[in-house]
Formats: sequence, structure tokens, C-alpha cells
Amino acid sequence: MSKRRAFTLIELLVVIAIIALLLSILMPALRAVKDQAKKTVCMAHVQGLVLAVRMYVDDYDGKTHNSPNNGLWDNAHMNPSVVKDYGPNDSLAYWGIAYFPYSKNKKIFRCPGTKRVDDWPEWGSPWGLPAQQYFRYCSYGINGYITNKKIDLDFKRHSEVIAFQDHIEQKLDDNGDMFHIRPGESMNLPQWRNGGTLGNFPEAIQECFRHRGTCVTVWLDGHVTEIEETTGEDVPRRWYTGEPD
Repeated sequence: MSKRRAFTLIELLVVIAIIALLLSILMPALRAVKDQAKKTVCMAHVQGLVLAVRMYVDDYDGKTHNSPNNGLWDNAHMNPSVVKDYGPNDSLAYWGIAYFPYSKNKKIFRCPGTKRVDDWPEWGSPWGLPAQQYFRYCSYGINGYITNKKIDLDFKRHSEVIAFQDHIEQKLDDNGDMFHIRPGESMNLPQWRNGGTLGNFPEAIQECFRHRGTCVTVWLDGHVTEIEETTGEDVPRRWYTGEPD
């Protein structure tokens, strides 16, 4: 009878090493494809949102909503057993609530690449639930300069004014959360950089450029671009204000 030959330990180790090598080569490529898919979805979301804003403006005498500077859709953080939806003017409301009737889908207010929002710590509610889950559908920060404005009258070049960005904050109100450099400062986003109002919060910078070092940005005319991670030298303030430099 012929004797069956088994794999030796050396042969098995070689095969395992080859498989590990192939995986190490393939995994970055697979992650890049996955990240690109998330960015594509994000871009589709923001294009839908700018259409919702335009429809709202058409129904409200050409004027945008005066959006609150928060990110909640309801009061579940107070009592998950008795949930009440916020109205668009509630102080804790997310800006998207005003425009939700024109989108009909809460999911488009979330970027699939989001890891966290704002500077909210992982505090718990009275029921011991972490905070971040309540801000799930508020990935996009609206430009505070376009709120409560008649955009067709107040902004002449819509293609040069940011509507909203894929951002850690829900409302960009120029307190160190926009990408331009404010007068008297040396770089942008001082709210989260060393010595800022919130100290050193590098996760916030990463979330502002969450798509492999870029920020998905939608402009008032509806076109979408990416802004590469920057310290602000290449970002003019007029992109937010609509005014000449």
C-alpha cells in the first residue's frame, strides 16, 4: 500500500505566511474602496440636503431658517421612555429639523463615515446611556452665515458660498469652527487645537476631515467639492460670509 504524505510544519508555516502577506496587501486596498463608498454616499446626502434647503426657501419667502446651534431631534436623552420630537425652533434642535419635511429621510443627515459629533463628552443620561447615540443624525454643519437670510438677495455668487460641510459641529458660527483663519490667529479651528477653548481635541480635527483627510463640502448652488485637510491658509473667509475679502 502507498503511504500518504502529509504537509510538514514548515510547509504549513510557509502557506500561512503567504496568506498573511496577501492579506496585508489586500486590506489597505479594501479599506480604501470602503472609504470611497462612504464618501460617495456622503456626497449624495449633501446634494439632497441642499435641494431640501432650496425647496424650503421657495416656500418661505426666499428665506432660510434661523437654525439653532445644537444637534438633537428629540428629547430622548432626558427620558427614553417618553420621547417628544423637537420643533425646528427648540433651543436643542438640529438645523435639519426645519428642512426635514423636504427630505423625508432622517438618514441623509448622517455621513456613514461619522465616528462622533461635536465636542460632546461621553456623559450619560440619568438612565446611564451615553450621549453620542442621541446625535446620530447630525453629521453636517450648516454655515451660520446663510441662516435667517434671503439667500438669493444676500449672496451674489452661490457657487462661492458654503452651504454646509461634513463636520463635527452642527452649526458653524465662526467661533473657531470654520476652516479660514480668523484675524489675530495663526491657524484655523482654534477651538480644538492646543490652547483652544476646548484644549487639545485632535479627534475633532480628524472628524472635520473624516474622508481620508478631506472634508465633503456643498455650496449654495448645489455643487459638491472636497477640501483637503488644512490649517486655513488656503481658505478665504468669503467662502462662508459671501463678502469680498
